[in-house]
Amino acid sequence: MKYQARKKLLLISGSLLIGSVSGHAIATVVAHQNSDKPTINAQQKTPTKWGIFNVECGLSHTLPDDPMMAFGLPGESMVHDFYGNKETDAFTTVGDLHATPETTCTSRADSSAYWSPQMLNTSTGEIIKPSMMKTYYRNTDIRYPVVPFPAGLQLMIGEHESTRSKPGVSYLCHINKNGGTYYNDPPASCPLYDGENTLFSLSFSFPNCWDGKNIKPPHHGPRNAVHDINGVCPSDYPVKIPQLQMNIGYHLPKNTDISALKLSMNPEMVKGQAIPKWGSLYTAHADFFNGWKEDAIEYVVDNCLNQERKCDKNIPFTAFPTSADSYVRGGDYATSRFGDADSMLIKKGKGQSPEQQKVAYLKFNVPDKSVVEDLPYKDIYIHFYGANVASKEQHMLYFYETSNDWDEYGITQENAPSCSGKWVARSWMGWSGNAMYRNSESIANVVKAAWEKGQSEISFCVNTDDKNIETRLGSQEGSKPAFLYFESKQDMTSPGWNEDKQ
Repeated sequence: MKYQARKKLLLISGSLLIGSVSGHAIATVVAHQNSDKPTINAQQKTPTKWGIFNVECGLSHTLPDDPMMAFGLPGESMVHDFYGNKETDAFTTVGDLHATPETTCTSRADSSAYWSPQMLNTSTGEIIKPSMMKTYYRNTDIRYPVVPFPAGLQLMIGEHESTRSKPGVSYLCHINKNGGTYYNDPPASCPLYDGENTLFSLSFSFPNCWDGKNIKPPHHGPRNAVHDINGVCPSDYPVKIPQLQMNIGYHLPKNTDISALKLSMNPEMVKGQAIPKWGSLYTAHADFFNGWKEDAIEYVVDNCLNQERKCDKNIPFTAFPTSADSYVRGGDYATSRFGDADSMLIKKGKGQSPEQQKVAYLKFNVPDKSVVEDLPYKDIYIHFYGANVASKEQHMLYFYETSNDWDEYGITQENAPSCSGKWVARSWMGWSGNAMYRNSESIANVVKAAWEKGQSEISFCVNTDDKNIETRLGSQEGSKPAFLYFESKQDMTSPGWNEDKQ
């Protein structure tokens, strides 16, 4: 019995037992102090290099279900707030996550289910709905790489019967959008966040060393994953996986007594009826059921988490690196080959000597249409690594479709395909001071035209505008290739805020 057919099972007596619903249905970004900053390794005394990306997910629905610890037992679990996959309930399997992939998260490639106990303010009798959930996926020491989650992996953090602080669980009072103060024990109160309300978060750092055997945690005994130690996994849990830092934010009225906040616990079953029970904030816990699209999680592991990159929400459904890349240069370099260079230079060189003329060439294999046609991708871009060589001035790059008749180790200015005519996409090179990955404008029409023609490859040449600002692009040889990038980004949604109105 799926969620849409069962959502009315949600503690119909709740309006009598636990009062009405309050809060603010807004998509507030939950900021976390130092959540994406390098840490100091206690033994090495040097900053460790991080890889990180994130998703933000609104409240999908609320049910007294738990597909991990109470599979197949609807209504017999504590009441949980569910985020991400919109159909999660007591019967959900990994097959269901992929068969019904619609999500409240900012990446359509993430059909995972996330959940945590419902919150009650015992002072007012009101249920406090979460404003949003933000999860950072991290590798906090890239010297020790991570591997993708296995399909359907289930993880949990915290202890629902706890009466004291637990590793991996903390409490955050937000000061402003840039951060706040973490506590190992629940604080008595939090300061105002925006002049009118308090923003309080439950923060969970999930274990990131898997035992390599058990897809789900057992009901009793050792769990299927533990935390690393200075980036290294213990021998009994040898598989290092991405670490989730899940942060669930609640907007509270000013002067809210934090000690009055309680979390749902497993109900007492009396003659088949679930009698609600509530525990202190020490019972905070959270669960994750992996439903990531395989190509997407492989991309972010290889290109974000195992690199020193902050990918934010730049997560593709799938992405294809260049099959060839090089650049050409004029003047005395007109016959020089740069196919093995670890980066590529581009500069229009208008009004300058021929040696200043530099053009990059990118070639991509076109995926079979059948591979991607069922993906609800938002658009198709060229995702490329680049920065100005020296200038701090902002400028535009232009991408032109060109012939596929070139080889990266043989191309020179003398034999390169023409790079002229009408550009097919642009990219604004805003000055940030750092090289970074950026997206071009849409090239979906180029890819679709290639499908119609039965082409197996497409090529682009890249040049600067008339400002003649020399720009450096990443290459395959420098481990910073460009990608044919099928975008998965979407707006966060919070349908769970409307449940009480149905």
